[in-house]
Amino acid sequence: MGNQFTNVLAYADDLVLLAQSWKALQFLLNILEVEAAAINITRNTSKTVCMVSPSSNRNCIIGQVFPSFVINQHTIKFVPKFKYLGHIISNNFTDDEDIDREIRNMFVRCKCNTLARKFVQCSLRVKMQLFKTFCLCFYDIALWSVFKCGTIQKFRSCYHKCIKLYFLSTDDLTV
Repeated sequence: MGNQFTNVLAYADDLVLLAQSWKALQFLLNILEVEAAAINITRNTSKTVCMVSPSSNRNCIIGQVFPSFVINQHTIKFVPKFKYLGHIISNNFTDDEDIDREIRNMFVRCKCNTLARKFVQCSLRVKMQLFKTFCLCFYDIALWSVFKCGTIQKFRSCYHKCIKLYFLSTDDLTV
């Protein structure tokens, strides 16, 4: 970040450690274990995972098998993706899986017709506010930068379907 290598990202009680090698990451994990013990903080090692991402240098070969990482006598499992602060981060550096997550969430919030059923008698103004509040929770879409055109098209289609399902459930759509 800003011509500086950053190997620790922290927000509230969530922590991400970044390293360029297995040895460097195990070193960071060892420091974390010592420092956490010094201030009497526990770690939830069952939620701790490791993700290996391919090198941006095409001449660099990365192995497919790595020694296990250990923290607090707990072996850390390798995963191809994980959720950090509600955003899915995948080892292929695309946002397609996070967009798919948001599509599923939008259909759950809108397509289940929960709002449409419960608030069918409400005015259009009230429905608009409810839709904005419950169906447009897109606080992390500003992070999307690498995705397939088809994935973002599915997202647009889902958004339009949700609008139709919600507002056309009554005859008062005159916006």
